[in-house]
Amino acid sequence: MNFGKMLLLLPLSLIATAQAEEIRIAVSDLLADHILAPLKVYGAENDTTFVVDSIGSLPALDRLRSDEIDLAIVALPEGDEVPRDEFNIYPFAYDVAVIVVNDSNPIDEISVARLGGIFGSNEELNLNTWGELGLSGWESRNIKALAGINDKSIALELFKHSIFKGGGLKPNVSVVKDTEIEDLIGSDVASIAILSRVPENSNIKVLMVSSGGDTYAPAFGPTDDNVHYGDYPIRLSFYILYNARDDVKVRSTIRELLNDEVATSLRANDFIALPDTLRRKFLIDLDLE
Repeated sequence: MNFGKMLLLLPLSLIATAQAEEIRIAVSDLLADHILAPLKVYGAENDTTFVVDSIGSLPALDRLRSDEIDLAIVALPEGDEVPRDEFNIYPFAYDVAVIVVNDSNPIDEISVARLGGIFGSNEELNLNTWGELGLSGWESRNIKALAGINDKSIALELFKHSIFKGGGLKPNVSVVKDTEIEDLIGSDVASIAILSRVPENSNIKVLMVSSGGDTYAPAFGPTDDNVHYGDYPIRLSFYILYNARDDVKVRSTIRELLNDEVATSLRANDFIALPDTLRRKFLIDLDLE
């Protein structure tokens, strides 16, 4: 996805005034569409023009380093170093891959290693029946693995990056549109699927996931808190970054990005926003500075 460069225009009378301020932002193309409307409203009310460039995260960091932009919102996969020594940073949002089964399936949680054994072609485990996961009475029932795809989501690629040690999907994993997943899972108790969102269907259950191997470890669901604090392991983190010298210039923009309207927009588009208590703490801190 690449939405190109977008200029959030104010009325001509405002643009012409000396007071109008321009804020240059580079945003991960995964998120850009979901923050534009709130920024446009804010700009119209506060004599600010936002020039928003929707690009990849690495080019955005390069532009921030070269002072071509004032603020960047980038995605950094787990394991990548967050450049805290270069920039001031706020966590902003998360993308996740969600694991679901039929509500009648007795399983409630699963480990990263076992997910690899179900979906992966070259993992330490190779799991093909529910009995191999310890489900009593399901010893010979085959696991029917599904992977949902969505043109506006990278959930499947995120799952592969987070779960697989090598290789790709098993040949018997059915890759289907994620709009079809809920019907397929709801009608088949032996299925398990990768989704980009928490489903609304009451016949479908979201599994908790543990980051451990095949041995017992605490498992967590994809709630705002669990995702933010890293307990839920299948996540992609987005950060707001800016140069410390631009703190005064971008502070009001950061405040707008952390407000309720943007969080609501993110959640409506299947992203995980920061926990409300943390966002409010950041907003208070920004007001006190």
